[in-house]
Amino acid sequence: MARDDDDDDPLGPARLLLVTALRLANKAAAADDHKGCYELLACAARLARKVKGLGEVADFRLERALDEAENAGDAEAQARELQSAFEGLLGDDDEPAEEPAVLADPLAAVQAFIGMAISIGAPAYNTGDHQGCYDVYACTARMALAAVPAAPPEARAKLTGALERAAALDDPNEQAWAMRNAFDAVGEMGGPALSNREVQLYLSLAIRLGAPAYNAGDHRGCFETYACAARFLVNAQAVPDATKEALRAALEQASTLQNVTRQAWVMREAFDALLPKAADPGAPDPPG
Repeated sequence: MARDDDDDDPLGPARLLLVTALRLANKAAAADDHKGCYELLACAARLARKVKGLGEVADFRLERALDEAENAGDAEAQARELQSAFEGLLGDDDEPAEEPAVLADPLAAVQAFIGMAISIGAPAYNTGDHQGCYDVYACTARMALAAVPAAPPEARAKLTGALERAAALDDPNEQAWAMRNAFDAVGEMGGPALSNREVQLYLSLAIRLGAPAYNAGDHRGCFETYACAARFLVNAQAVPDATKEALRAALEQASTLQNVTRQAWVMREAFDALLPKAADPGAPDPPG
């Protein structure tokens, strides 16, 4: 649900971005990847400062946190500086978005982490921060390998191989794509059995991530978020055939379009047709 005071929210549409980044980063820190935690949060902070609707005070606090973190001692201190800044901006009463129950399934957990990473990395890449995109993807891959040891061997091999290939490259653009190709491959692996409620939850969560990106001008990031969720559901078990067919048709139609704005709309229209009218009245709508 949307916050009642969205219009007065100093974070504006950047709030969910920071919530998502902090969730991933905290898991990375728990796995002792403090450097990755710092790099992921730094990318998210830079991206948030580019989001239209971010308040002046919040922008200043993010700028100051980035400067202070850069000058902190070791990677753990750098990560903690940004973690504290994000927590301060989000507030104690900010509840994280509900996560689907299927996260108990190892493959679904990895795929969910990947989807969260893409929601940060894709818009970062599209704004020119290729290094930040790679940092987010690499950190998430390492975290998923550590946090989900029961993930299918094929998925673990895809992530491990991508990390190794990326480490041998010098160009952040190529590194980001090495990770993204692996992410897409893992996202297309057969998923868990999903209830109708869980399908609707995934669609609603994708809208809550993609719509603010669209409204901030990042139409490609919006489309990437929607497409990632759609691919996951198309490959998941026990999703109704009609739902799969609708999403598959939307993905195919979007692939034939050159205009990324229209691609985002094709996916959003498919999502809206599958969701009850009152499924998530707080989800923001793209302008139109």
